[in-house]
Amino acid sequence: MKHFVVVGAGQAGCSLVAKLRSSGFDGRITLIGSEPEPPYQRPPLSKAYLLGEMARERLYLRPEAYYAEQHIDLILDREAKAIDLAAREVDLGDQKVSYDKLAITTGMVARSLPDEAGGQLKGVHVIRSLAHVDALAPDIAKAKRMLVIGGGYIGLEAAAVATKLGLEVTLVEMAERILKRVASPETSNYFRDLHGQNGVRILEDTALECLIEKDGHVAGAKLQNGDEIAEDIA
Repeated sequence: MKHFVVVGAGQAGCSLVAKLRSSGFDGRITLIGSEPEPPYQRPPLSKAYLLGEMARERLYLRPEAYYAEQHIDLILDREAKAIDLAAREVDLGDQKVSYDKLAITTGMVARSLPDEAGGQLKGVHVIRSLAHVDALAPDIAKAKRMLVIGGGYIGLEAAAVATKLGLEVTLVEMAERILKRVASPETSNYFRDLHGQNGVRILEDTALECLIEKDGHVAGAKLQNGDEIAEDIA
């Protein structure tokens, strides 16, 4: 029996294994993911889920029972350490999974701030996974001021949620305008105005020098233009 292994249990991996089954593939299918959750959608993480308006299970791309019903083996909370192309094996550390066909759908990871810029401080978060947002939520609940680094869609969504929760929010974007890489100037203007009307302070063409530390926790930020701003979380 042919064995199709997919490394990466995000939306691409989930769609691939579902397509294999619906297209008539009747061999073994194994989906390997580094997170403990079954495949889930990420866009609501920085919106409805962070606000507490969406239950965890509603994030799942397929009900958990789907994989057993379709005879798809889920290996979760495990990282692929190496792939032996000659032996056709995926090395999970203490387990090796053989394959006939292999697909890699791992996507990307969030880039953290370097330690020298304050990335290791308490109160500093990235937004990419369920675990990230679960860690961010309690900090938001007790904070008064939040710094958002990056004016892409995720940064803007996080800023909007934090403002809705009553925080004073400053967003810094090193490019000349927010959303520069993904949208037209007109779209940038629209979202800049919308966020400004809702209380978000947006600083464009402004780069972060480093975060300011107090007792191991982020207490503010120093910008490359020399300005400093006080923050509780970033």
